[in-house]
Amino acid sequence: MRGPSRLAALHVICDEYDNTLAALRRRCDTGDASGAVTLPLCAQLRQYDDDLDGALVDLREARSPAGGFGSLGVGDEVFGDLRWIDLYLRRGDTGRVIATIGSARERALRMSAPEMLFLVDAWEAVFRVRRGDLDRARELLDDAERGLRGGTLFPGDHARTLVGSVRAAYCLETGDLAGAERALGTAYAAAFAARDLPILSLVAVQAAAFAEAHGRHQRAAVLLGAASRLRGAHDRTDRQVRDLTRRGRAALGGDAFAAAYGTGWELDGKTAVTAVAPARLRREFGTARPGHG
Repeated sequence: MRGPSRLAALHVICDEYDNTLAALRRRCDTGDASGAVTLPLCAQLRQYDDDLDGALVDLREARSPAGGFGSLGVGDEVFGDLRWIDLYLRRGDTGRVIATIGSARERALRMSAPEMLFLVDAWEAVFRVRRGDLDRARELLDDAERGLRGGTLFPGDHARTLVGSVRAAYCLETGDLAGAERALGTAYAAAFAARDLPILSLVAVQAAAFAEAHGRHQRAAVLLGAASRLRGAHDRTDRQVRDLTRRGRAALGGDAFAAAYGTGWELDGKTAVTAVAPARLRREFGTARPGHG
């Protein structure tokens, strides 16, 4: 479930939706509630496939006591909140994003793992960067980066990946290409250490934005395709992916963009990992400046 092959597994789960629910509830009846993670995974697949209403239903089912999944620990509740934040961001529901960030932070403060709090801060930074509230985003990122130095416990590497990716987005918003490159390097190293291809897809999307900022629209399209390969699915509802796709098609034309994207999508997992490495991008771009390529 940590590589591109998870797409096929998720489709099987969704095709056998009722049977999956019955099996999970049976496990919960016998004292094993861990199977409840399947519903959020189904919701994630629905998000990628542009079925945000279906994702909403899945997440509601996953957190409903009537669903038969038993009570969750605080850590599971925080991760659940993060999935809701992602869904609300995709739906453009600002009020619910803010409220859910607040509840997630309250839960994270009750935990002994500070990495969870910084994971919440990173998601708020995603929200702030997208809204143009860059001062607040910078504060959150600065705090998270200080707090995550040297930590090795889960979800430390995942949090560092997200923080680095959001820092790259922040730097691109402020025109700091050198800072974006450094942030991509940090995020890539953390994702590589986590040994989790889907989390590396976050870095690949920011690498595509970095390439676009250098005027390398074809390379950006390839990187978006590579991000999908690492994720194991095309993502049709993430705002940044949609914006990069729209601008890429405008710059290259629909056919050329599709061909470049397809090149990235057809990479095997190992090649996709190396294709999005910031060091490789640095060698490719050299002294290129925005608007040239």
